[in-house]
Amino acid sequence: MRRFLGPFFVVIGSSILAGAVGGREPAPPAGYRFGWEDSLSRQIDFGRPDSTLIREVFARRRERVLRSIPDGVMLIHSVEWTQPRRLEFQVPASDNHDFIYLTGLAGLASVESALMLVPASGDEPDWVVLYSSAEDLDEIRRSSGIDEVRPFSRLEQDLSLAMTDIRDWRITQQRRWPLPRAIARRWGNRVKPLHVNYPRFFRLGRPEPERLEAFEKIRRFSPEIALRDAADVLDPIRMFHDALALASLRRAVWITGEGIKEGFRAAKAGRNESEIMEIIDFVYRFHGADLGFPTEVRRYPPGGPAKRAEIPEGFILYQSRSTGARLEPGDMVHTDTGAEFNFFSADIQRNVAVDGTLTPEQRRIYEIALRVQKTVIDSIRPGVTWWQLHRIAERMLRDAGGYDRYYRYGIGHFIGMEVHDEGDYDRPLEAGMALSIEQGVFPPDGPHAAFEDDIIVTPTGREWVSRSIPLEIREIEALAREPSGLAGFLAGRVKAPGGR
Repeated sequence: MRRFLGPFFVVIGSSILAGAVGGREPAPPAGYRFGWEDSLSRQIDFGRPDSTLIREVFARRRERVLRSIPDGVMLIHSVEWTQPRRLEFQVPASDNHDFIYLTGLAGLASVESALMLVPASGDEPDWVVLYSSAEDLDEIRRSSGIDEVRPFSRLEQDLSLAMTDIRDWRITQQRRWPLPRAIARRWGNRVKPLHVNYPRFFRLGRPEPERLEAFEKIRRFSPEIALRDAADVLDPIRMFHDALALASLRRAVWITGEGIKEGFRAAKAGRNESEIMEIIDFVYRFHGADLGFPTEVRRYPPGGPAKRAEIPEGFILYQSRSTGARLEPGDMVHTDTGAEFNFFSADIQRNVAVDGTLTPEQRRIYEIALRVQKTVIDSIRPGVTWWQLHRIAERMLRDAGGYDRYYRYGIGHFIGMEVHDEGDYDRPLEAGMALSIEQGVFPPDGPHAAFEDDIIVTPTGREWVSRSIPLEIREIEALAREPSGLAGFLAGRVKAPGGR
């Protein structure tokens, strides 16, 4: 998987909303200021990245976590993907996103590694310690910006020492091992909280991630160890996007738009769904991105799409979302797709007419869905809740002809390092959150149309990041008339042995 942050990143309507939430709302993470982060994000140039600036972003992430750990210490292991999720699909780095978020290290640079965060207490300073299995620890130190880098083999020794009650430490030992001493002092002699990265989504019937046994071993040796889920601290922090996250999300959305446009230019009668999907995915990779999730391309005939077997929740990687079904005159083509750039994923849905012009009925359905989508997006601002947005969509779809009966979606979700990112859906929206808003009209026996757009909440409203991707009918009809940049390749496709 290619990454493009340079050497420091290894492998790298107000009336509708009457009655908004009252009372005191939760505060953003310590030290987070959206205006400052947003301004800094616009200085990031991924063509010529400033390694010092990016290292400072990661340092501020670690600082926010240190200030947010309520008690004890935090230990984040680098981990591999070991289970298909029950509730969500994932990309290969999903389970490692917390480690990547805090260190910037991925791929080989993150194998058998762990990050220890020990908040200051008493006369002890903060400790940020990276344990690494890399041969060149100086390179890891330089690329991560973390000063204290130790061999991964030292983790067992440091933890073993720290778990010993501080009352049993002689002065000589306290002088000899300052990091274990800081952890032991932070813990004291009674309950010793250790925040670790448990899986967020899991399958009880599948083989267990190795780190669970390591966590249990720690607890068995000291009944005073209180294992806690680090996600309780990390999720609220990841929910508010800093400069690098904002810049990466905007770049991911732009690349997604480029892929959709090229795919839709090629979406002519005779092509099939999988061919259009592959064109979209190729454009992502050409621009240095990967897939935030498997791309779906689907033909919507005038009478409605043919029935297909639903892919079970959590198994989206096991079966293609696009088929060999050929596009025919009169079809609309729909895509649900998102590029992932620097581990941050877009999530977009768009539609185009194969013939370049929507039929009157397609136009009617399209306009209903688009009107609802724009109204919901225009209603986004700090203090609004997810459920308020959802009910706007339901009410408008019902008033447009009872289409709320066929509404497949909740109104949307958080986006970030996961396409369905960590976040609190009971919390009112706040500046710095990034959202996907999805909308569709799906009558059982007629044309379908669906949209999805990516939004950043700002102090005064929202930034509609994906608005540049063709959306209005005049825009998508104009796009359909543009020639494909792959026209020559598509026209002269090489005949494979045994093929057509």
